[in-house]
Amino acid sequence: MSEFSVEEIIEGIKARDNCVLQYIYKNYYPTVHHLIVTNSGTPDDAKDIFQECIIIIFRKVKEQEHFLLNSSFKTFIYSIARHVWLKHLRDRKYEDQKIQDQQSFIELKEEPFKVSNEDLKMSLYQKYFKKLPEDCQNILKLTARDIPQKEIAQALSFRSENYVKKRKHNCKEKLIEMIKQDPLYPDLWDEPDT
Repeated sequence: MSEFSVEEIIEGIKARDNCVLQYIYKNYYPTVHHLIVTNSGTPDDAKDIFQECIIIIFRKVKEQEHFLLNSSFKTFIYSIARHVWLKHLRDRKYEDQKIQDQQSFIELKEEPFKVSNEDLKMSLYQKYFKKLPEDCQNILKLTARDIPQKEIAQALSFRSENYVKKRKHNCKEKLIEMIKQDPLYPDLWDEPDT
C-alpha cells in the first residue's frame, strides 16, 4: 500500500476512495485504539470512536470546498479521537478522568470545528444500523432512496409489498429501540417527559 500525502487523504475521503480509507484504517486505527483502551475504554469503544472520527472528518471535508489541514493527518485524527473520547467519558460520568496521551497532539486554543450533536447522532444511527439484519439494512436503504415498495419486494425476492411494509416498520422500530438504549441517547435527543 503506497503512502498518501495529507492532500491525497483529504481528496480520497471526499471521493470515498476505498484505497485511501483502507490506508487510514491501517495507519491510524492503532493509534486511536491505543488511546481509547489505555483510557477506560474497550476495543469496541475504540472501533466506535474511530468510526465517529471518520464520519466527522468526512462531513467536515464535504462541508468545506477547500478544506485545509495545517498538521499531519495522524495529529488531526488523534486530536479528534481525543476530543470525542473525552466527550464520551464526560457523558459516562467520568468527568474527572484524565487522558493518558501516548502521542503528541496539537492543543488548540479553539476547536477547528465542534463535534456537534448531529455528528454524534449520525454516528449512533450508523452504529446500530450496522447491527440490524442484512434484509433490514437493505429495506431501509432502498426506502431512503424512495424506491417503491413493489420494486423493493421484487429486488429482495419478498413475497409482497405488504411484507416489505411490515418488515420496514419492524426494522425501524428495532433500530429506534437500540438507539434509545444507548447511554448517549438522553444527552443527544432532548425528549420532553410525557
